[in-house]
Amino acid sequence: MKLFQSRDVKKKSEKQFMPNQLDQPIGVVGPKFAPGVRPQIKHIKTSTNLRGHPPEVCQWWEYTMPFRHFGATNVFDEATYKELCHQFSLILDVTNGEREGEYKLTKVNKNYDALMLGLNDTLATAFAPIFTEEWLRSLAQFMNLEFLPRIEGALHSSPPNSNTGWIHTDLCSAWFDEKGTDKEKLMLPSRGRCNYFTGRANKPDAEPAEYVRAATMIFYLCNDDWKPGDGGETGLYGAHRETKYTDKKLVTPINNSLLLFECSPHSYHRFITNPKKTRNSIILWLHSKVENAEARWGNGINRRQHRQ
Repeated sequence: MKLFQSRDVKKKSEKQFMPNQLDQPIGVVGPKFAPGVRPQIKHIKTSTNLRGHPPEVCQWWEYTMPFRHFGATNVFDEATYKELCHQFSLILDVTNGEREGEYKLTKVNKNYDALMLGLNDTLATAFAPIFTEEWLRSLAQFMNLEFLPRIEGALHSSPPNSNTGWIHTDLCSAWFDEKGTDKEKLMLPSRGRCNYFTGRANKPDAEPAEYVRAATMIFYLCNDDWKPGDGGETGLYGAHRETKYTDKKLVTPINNSLLLFECSPHSYHRFITNPKKTRNSIILWLHSKVENAEARWGNGINRRQHRQ
């Protein structure tokens, strides 16, 4: 599927994410490539915009507070977004007992109210183009990360009045069973063969290989008519706990928008309670080699617990 073209990346440092408020362009951040953007056409010298792109297409911004992150609105064209919502809604219907189906969301963490469903190859295909190699490579290039074909993804749905989550980072070990696999092939965790977080083998012949989460993307969908006061934002923080002095920003769960940031010891975030409406999202994690992550972050990587 052809990815939707976007405009230049722009920079902001406001405390609140305002998806409809434009900023002055400062040029493309990092490599001149982003999800849905083709490499710059060399003979265009007067503009960093691609030819023929309409003003209503995807908008990208870079933000600097409370840590470096990116936001985008109108990420996909209307037809693609509707299909993503359709697939997500089918699973919500099964979850709510409104239809029969193989997949449903469940509560998997007693300390976190969100209902979740980890993706497998079948679900990843259903939620294209997010989990296609073209999209994933675009994200990695945009973030100046080496692309590794090891990804994790999940569907999240937080019922109304879900508790605010804990402040945390996503910088942690991630384990994939590579028994008999092609290391160049795109792979999601084989959940039945080894524990994604600890590397504990669930099968005698499993060959867990360690990677480290490198980037987090949260795509918001099926949150119709969201308005201030509905909650469900993603809170970003400048420290591991919130005080009156802590830099803080709330990212609103506007349909067809996303939040993207590098996993680091400083990328503190959490879910904010939603008193009025269910908050829905698709989560994607890119990964890096252990040696690259250790060279960048040292002992800041959360190993969770030793492999058993």
